[in-house]
Amino acid sequence: MTAFWISAGLLTLLALTIVCWPLLRRRQGSAASRRAINAAIYRDQLAELERDMANGTLSPADHATAREELERRILEDLGEEAEPMTTPPGRLPRTALGLTVSLPLAAVALYFVLGNPQALDPASHQVATQSAAEVEQMVANLAERLRTNPDNPEGWAMLARSYKVMGRLDAAAQAFDKAGSFVESDPDLMLDVAELSAEMNEGRVEGRGAELLRKVLKEHPDSPQALVLAGTDAYFRKQYPQALVHWEKVLAQLPPDSEEGQALAAGVAKVRSLMSPQATTTTPAAPLGSNDKVTPDAASTLSGRVSLAAALKDKARPEDTVFIFARAVEGSRMPLAVVRARVADLPRDFVLDDSMAMTPDTKLSSVPAVMIEARVSRSGDAKAQPGDLTGEIGPIRPGSSGVAIQIERILP
Repeated sequence: MTAFWISAGLLTLLALTIVCWPLLRRRQGSAASRRAINAAIYRDQLAELERDMANGTLSPADHATAREELERRILEDLGEEAEPMTTPPGRLPRTALGLTVSLPLAAVALYFVLGNPQALDPASHQVATQSAAEVEQMVANLAERLRTNPDNPEGWAMLARSYKVMGRLDAAAQAFDKAGSFVESDPDLMLDVAELSAEMNEGRVEGRGAELLRKVLKEHPDSPQALVLAGTDAYFRKQYPQALVHWEKVLAQLPPDSEEGQALAAGVAKVRSLMSPQATTTTPAAPLGSNDKVTPDAASTLSGRVSLAAALKDKARPEDTVFIFARAVEGSRMPLAVVRARVADLPRDFVLDDSMAMTPDTKLSSVPAVMIEARVSRSGDAKAQPGDLTGEIGPIRPGSSGVAIQIERILP
């Protein structure tokens, strides 16, 4: 804070110097007398008379008359006292003094009105960090209380929501399971479970999440959140007509010029572009969680086994998330297919195929070779972070099997 005020003071002093210096110094050039200016004018007029006489444009008599008139005017001016053409004494110093006082005061006042004085307090920079740490501590305290008193379904539901917000998806799923039937008492809780399932299964709502989502749709058929989730589930199952039914129903409830409405309209347009012309007529939605998708062929499938190096076992917790994914060797680094697991599941067999594509346009079968990576994320976030454990192999042709990946290094 002290450094800020010193810097601000020096900048203000520099600004005052630039503004006031021209006001305080003597302006010798502007103090020329009217007599000196008139003398220069008369010299020019006299020279012009001589030129006219030499060129023959002025007769000797006219030249003599004009010269006498000019000399008379010169003598009259010489008799007058010249008046300096300067600003009245004292005015400029007073102006400079006024600026010296008012400019810093105005700057400080504007800063307190338009700026952020609280940012000068070093403690303010610690607020965000302290808040995050306090939240984590509160969640940890809640988890500890529930371990000693597990017969508290409401507490487990609260803990599950907290874990979900923190990105600890596996821990959130376990907490929702311990909340039991209490979840079904609140549509928002049921949708939280369904949304968590979609996050953990690349957009598909599976298992208990699918059951709860169907229940919400039955009881609240116009729920925007439920319809969006149902449409997302259908989209990632490539059941485009069903996705269109759900999303268009939500779109009818949103203002066309709203940000949400525009985003959903883009999704609807994308679905229509993926459908054949014969399929644009919408049909009733199929049950959620159905597995009536085409079995992927061998050319669009990769399989193998992931293991964790013995030297790193003490660096990972059993509940830590493991991401197993394939990406193109060249071009975009967006995963072509993803499987989620836990450290407790390792070693684990895996299968990656076109049905797990993040988008319909990017599939395993669309590239000649891929890199396969397995990464342990302590935060549960799919984005790589320092401290994550990882292993990679490739290039591998789609259709390969028996691929062995060992998680053996720590990301710096």
